[in-house]
Amino acid sequence: MINVPTLRPYQVQSIEELREAFRQGHRRMILVIPTGGGKTTVAAEMIRKATENGNHILFLAHRKELVEQAKNRLHTFGIKPGVIMAGWTQKARPVMVASQQTLIRRALPKADVIIIDECHHSPSNGFLKIINDEQYRLSFIIGLTATPFRLDGKGLGSVGYTQIVAPITITQLVDEGHLVPARYYGPKRDMSDVHVTGGDFNAKELFSKFDKTVIYDGVIQHYNKFAPGSKAIVFNVNVEHSVKMARLFNEQGISCAHVDGETPALERAQILSDFREGKYQVLCNVNILTEGFDLPAIETVILNRATKSKALYLQMVGRGLRPALGKSCCTVIDQGGNVYMHGPVDLEEEYSLEDKPKKGGGAPPMKECPNCFLLQHTGAQVCKECNYVFSIAIHERELPQEEFEDITNFLPKPVKANKVPVPEHLRKPWSDMTDEELKEFARMKGFKPGWVWVQIQNRQKGVAA
Repeated sequence: MINVPTLRPYQVQSIEELREAFRQGHRRMILVIPTGGGKTTVAAEMIRKATENGNHILFLAHRKELVEQAKNRLHTFGIKPGVIMAGWTQKARPVMVASQQTLIRRALPKADVIIIDECHHSPSNGFLKIINDEQYRLSFIIGLTATPFRLDGKGLGSVGYTQIVAPITITQLVDEGHLVPARYYGPKRDMSDVHVTGGDFNAKELFSKFDKTVIYDGVIQHYNKFAPGSKAIVFNVNVEHSVKMARLFNEQGISCAHVDGETPALERAQILSDFREGKYQVLCNVNILTEGFDLPAIETVILNRATKSKALYLQMVGRGLRPALGKSCCTVIDQGGNVYMHGPVDLEEEYSLEDKPKKGGGAPPMKECPNCFLLQHTGAQVCKECNYVFSIAIHERELPQEEFEDITNFLPKPVKANKVPVPEHLRKPWSDMTDEELKEFARMKGFKPGWVWVQIQNRQKGVAA
């Protein structure tokens, strides 16, 4: 007898809202849940209920890791799907999990419902050829994503989606204890000398800008200053950049490995396994850990690159937001000025299926605390990290490219002010707090009552939500 996982309230709400949209006549919809919010869990429950009603389901993804992740999650719901992917023997079953690249070359399976993982990729020719096939003319299509927008500003309505269901935000997930908050450190970097190709910074020019000794050394310095000893992943520009960065970590006595899209499958699996088990403290990568890699123990995300893609930015930072025992936040070391371009990841979004005109200055202005160096909204009056009181407005300014260590020379000097520090007995991981301490901490931070309940449940289970 399979014990089907219990869904969180917002996950149940997701399914109800999708059903209501179906009843209203929508046939192609998008479910938006932030990274770490459990999109695959919601999909698995929908699939379980749909199969009970005799429906055939096709779960479609663009990467091997996502296909395997979906297959494994379905197993926890008592479903054994067939798999359509290179290296697998295809067996026809009511539920099929398929790689888009493989399926496009094979006969399409029967599907009353198609679920597309990371559906912001669905405007690609491969996905369109499948979902627009005459065989699926009457099929219901549900797209899953944390980032329902494209780099070129084109709306996903062009694919035929007519409704967006977005039941919860990152802020709400943090308040309820399902994600941890992020804290940011980094300079505002001038990228005006790097051309834009295909909507993002030109890869060759971007590498040239970041392939500098002062930046390589800066990554190590900032890791040791802001997140020493933490489990970290580093997102780099290209393979050469990533290999160099990994080599420097190792030379400095910090165990580090590198993976990219060309790393052989078995070798990559071994490296990821070793990273999970603690053989490596840091993992450098190139465009391989943005989707389908879930490791709550990651405490630090290092953005050793810049990107104009808000979706990519959110995916990268999202790798560090999952909670784990003893983890109170995710430290983001932003070498590329991405937070200045896009804002903090918990910035409220207004999703649309329509094309979005390109415009500059959309992200809120950020400032850096002169006491602890934390990046935060320029309107903040008190630093949320160290309680420093901002005495005068700190306007956006152009800082020397690599100034982290001596950044106070370019900012107003701290002034003495009345602070309300966190009491000593609350300066510890949430998992070590008593029920009363959790309640006290929640009152101080303004968290919702449900946050305390979630933390108590996590402590009893011995695992993070």
